[in-house]
Amino acid sequence: MTGPNPAPQSLTRVCPNCHGFASAAVTSGLGRDHHGHLPTITVDCPACHGHGTIPTRAVQFAGGRA
Repeated sequence: MTGPNPAPQSLTRVCPNCHGFASAAVTSGLGRDHHGHLPTITVDCPACHGHGTIPTRAVQFAGGRA
């Protein structure tokens, strides 16, 4: 909580596809190597390209074109 006033809205918003968790480590399914490490690959959200946020939509003013 920042106080009695709400925080100002930023120019970006959380990605609706990944909810801000833009990257995930996925195991390869091959088991552990000889050092005992579990091999993983990093996968990014295809909608936000691993950023976790997307730009806000432009506001349409009354009388403006669609």
